[in-house]
Amino acid sequence: MPSPELHLVGHVCLDIAPGMTGPVTMEPGALSQVGAPGITVGGAVGNGARAVAGLGRSAVLTGMVGDDAFGRVCRETLEALLPGGVRLGTSAASATSYSVVIQPPASDRSFWHHTGANDDFDGTIDLVGAPILHFGYPTLVPTMTRDGGTPTVDLFSRVTAQGSATSLDLSYCAENSPLRHYDWGGYFRAVLPLTDVFCPSWDDLVSAGCGGSGRRPHAVVAAAERFLGEGAGIVLLSLGEDGAYLATAGEDRLERFCTAVGGDADSWAGIRQWIPAAPVDRFVTANGAGDVFNVAFLLGALDGLGGIDAATRAAEVASRAIGGRPLRAETYA
Repeated sequence: MPSPELHLVGHVCLDIAPGMTGPVTMEPGALSQVGAPGITVGGAVGNGARAVAGLGRSAVLTGMVGDDAFGRVCRETLEALLPGGVRLGTSAASATSYSVVIQPPASDRSFWHHTGANDDFDGTIDLVGAPILHFGYPTLVPTMTRDGGTPTVDLFSRVTAQGSATSLDLSYCAENSPLRHYDWGGYFRAVLPLTDVFCPSWDDLVSAGCGGSGRRPHAVVAAAERFLGEGAGIVLLSLGEDGAYLATAGEDRLERFCTAVGGDADSWAGIRQWIPAAPVDRFVTANGAGDVFNVAFLLGALDGLGGIDAATRAAEVASRAIGGRPLRAETYA
């Protein structure tokens, strides 16, 4: 395989999406007929891998699956996407993570999720020298949050020591998750000084108690400034159909990132910019759209784009994914 541009690390699961052709019922004893399932590899690793492959780029994939049929499907599917790039560990104690994705027609999705083997991922991995390592999602990879985030700090310290940049994303923190009342503020204060790109969705931040109610612009801006103040280099907060907000630190803080990606500090430093969502011709699925957006943003940086241009391109790529269209590798190679 070519030299990896990205190292995608962390949460991996099998997504099973029943074909939702009409209303269904949860009434005990009743039966609802559904369509054929969609089966994909999801999580930050699986969704990111599809984006990388669709854009004709290269990545190494690292995570944890179980020694079971779901794990074999994950390996085979990812290997078909990025031959030679799969570095999945096997948990002897836990089943492969999976999600049941409930998505009625023309509606956003909801999930029933089992973290499974992701519980055993602790960040002690071989680095591959990619210019950017992207880790997602600590909200679903609980070992990475132990001792105030020490495993994440250790991983990111190793990455920065080799001269690469780091990127961090979240996922929704479920109401019945053991991490729902975790000290996420303390985690971010520990991890963000080593995080070059912090790119969660606003809804995921809110679920972790670190956003606010609704999507009020002043709350989004205030959160971005707080994360910059806690040490992040670049903050990219996605808000679905409301676009995204990009805020960046000064040139000194961005030196490591710009050196790693070959970027121009002048085109990255001191940005405060709302990025509009790109139009979606038809709604097919929002599943994985945030991961597509983040991967496209990171690849835009590696292509020499400045921050605003990278985020604008990422919004267009994400809109294609939501509409079920090819990601146009020839355009973004």
